Amino acid sequence: MNKITNLSGATTPLSSVGVAGRIGIPALVILAAALLLASLKLPLWQMRLEAPQYRAEEALKIAVHPGSLRGDLRELSVLNQYIGVHVPPTLPQFKWLPATLVAGAALGVLAGLWRSPLGRWALTLVSGGLVAALILATVQALSQMHDIGHKRDQKTILAGIKDFTPPFLGTRKIAQFTVSSRFGVGAWLIGGALASQLGAVWLRRAPAATRLSSAPGLSPVTSQMEDIGSVSTVSSSVKAAATATDSARASQTGLKSGAMEKSVPCCGQGQHANSSLP
Repeated sequence: MNKITNLSGATTPLSSVGVAGRIGIPALVILAAALLLASLKLPLWQMRLEAPQYRAEEALKIAVHPGSLRGDLRELSVLNQYIGVHVPPTLPQFKWLPATLVAGAALGVLAGLWRSPLGRWALTLVSGGLVAALILATVQALSQMHDIGHKRDQKTILAGIKDFTPPFLGTRKIAQFTVSSRFGVGAWLIGGALASQLGAVWLRRAPAATRLSSAPGLSPVTSQMEDIGSVSTVSSSVKAAATATDSARASQTGLKSGAMEKSVPCCGQGQHANSSLP
């Protein structure tokens, strides 16, 4: 029989998750895979730079995709001779992040549809791996943004500007530029994919009654019924003991009465004996 694993590591029949689980789990892992694959074509992070000469629609924009850096890179390279900022044409994350997202989508579907007690833990491991990869990518991005504002060409015209770090999220004034950063659509899709995978993990849990009875023994309801049965058994035993005691007492009373009748003659027999005396 196909089984799932409850919180304590015990196994429960897969059918116990109910109709919602049997339908919801495949739907959630497939949705998560679709969101992860869609994020490959969308920006994960975006930056906007406004200045007196770059206003409104003319503001400079940078978009970081899972495998590429896009936006007004040429204009930013021209600005490099004034402010000494060098925007790298590529990032280390581009070498492994797309493959990680594809693997997370494929493995998530396989783990979610795996009808085995290990399926739930495999799906949890896939989600945890995605979270770890995103944390690593974020740490690398923060380091690179620090280097952009601190490892500048000191021979540029505006080299007197103090070192800076562009904001990872939010808005900051840097020289004459107003720099704003935010998550892109792709990042929100990845977040939705992780939520879907964790939702599938939650649906694959054992029912509440099964989780509470995960220790060796019976379920709470069965235990209660057993307790009631035990009380009934004790009550019956007490009644039986009382009945046996009453019967024993009645038997002893009958025996004593019989003994007294044998040892004490009746009045008629006594008179008859007395009359026969000389």
